[in-house]
Amino acid sequence: MTDPVVRLTAGEPLNASMWLDRLDEVSTGMLLQPQWDGSMPYYRKGSVPGAVDDPCGIAPEEAVLRLDQKDRNDRTVVLSVPGALLRISVESRVTSIDVVGTELPVVERLVAQLVARAEEVTIAPDGQVRMGFWSFSDGSGDRSSRQVTAPHWGEVAGNYGGRTRESLASLMTTTDMTGRAGRLILWHGAPGTGKTTAVRALSREWADWCGVHYVMDPERLFGEPAYLLDVAGADQDDLHGDGARWRLVVAEDCDEYLRSDAKLRAGASLGRLLNLCDGILGHGLKVLVLLTTNEDVGLLHPAITRPGRCLSQVEFEPLSRAEAQSWLGAGATAPDRPLTLAELYALREERAGTVSRASSAGGYL
Repeated sequence: MTDPVVRLTAGEPLNASMWLDRLDEVSTGMLLQPQWDGSMPYYRKGSVPGAVDDPCGIAPEEAVLRLDQKDRNDRTVVLSVPGALLRISVESRVTSIDVVGTELPVVERLVAQLVARAEEVTIAPDGQVRMGFWSFSDGSGDRSSRQVTAPHWGEVAGNYGGRTRESLASLMTTTDMTGRAGRLILWHGAPGTGKTTAVRALSREWADWCGVHYVMDPERLFGEPAYLLDVAGADQDDLHGDGARWRLVVAEDCDEYLRSDAKLRAGASLGRLLNLCDGILGHGLKVLVLLTTNEDVGLLHPAITRPGRCLSQVEFEPLSRAEAQSWLGAGATAPDRPLTLAELYALREERAGTVSRASSAGGYL
């Protein structure tokens, strides 16, 4: 039996219907109706990392509350202003803004105002930055955000040996990437040499012009094209929606995708990574990729380390005995060998019995 054919005569209206299976879909229905009937044809959106405590507090004074839903820490409100409907949603510590309206300039102005007000009330306190955290879910990327303690570079520069410190210093002081060749930042070195601490410091130094997006499952990131595009911001300007900020995608412990046999191990994942950094996939995107690995640079795939591909390639070396002694100060004596940052912290905390095991935990310093 074939499906029935529905025929419409000229001028006959096409009525829309939608199933509302959950209460949290009501707000979507409220915005869809004026879009469908044409009374509010324009739609724009934006988002801000961070949770607004009171979504109504960032709305225009003349706004009238139409819907207010709260589920634990998540909250959604829909408000109306002359010629527009506003939805402000707070979920997973991200504030999302949707506006439909009768006139495009009004809709765009409202989105810009709401984004600006949300940013004002979600600014991370001094000593912290707000990072986006990504994981793969239902075929695409799922993002949350939270504040992370982040030191100034000057506070932690002494944790690194001379050559490592010099290489990092030039990167920390960068204020824009426009016109720079290469979009890949590669940090390699033994566990416990301070790569993660440097990631947090870089996030703090670049906070004014670059948002940080930390990937919790890099093995899925490079294996799922749709997920990679979500994290790279291919369908939006940036977390703040203003198109001005760069995006730093951070993936730690990416040994599997960087070794010389990466194409055999990970299939097309290496190709997608390289394409994002300097190929068609990344063209027009303000995105940088920072990868960390414990592998020696000599074991990495030559496509990763070829000249011009890396914006910055830094080897995280242990501190020499002299540098370690300076770090420890006069109250302790450094062993007669190079030491990682993890081992130095173990010595400072007088955990001498854990020095030999510090390298296993030091990957997180």
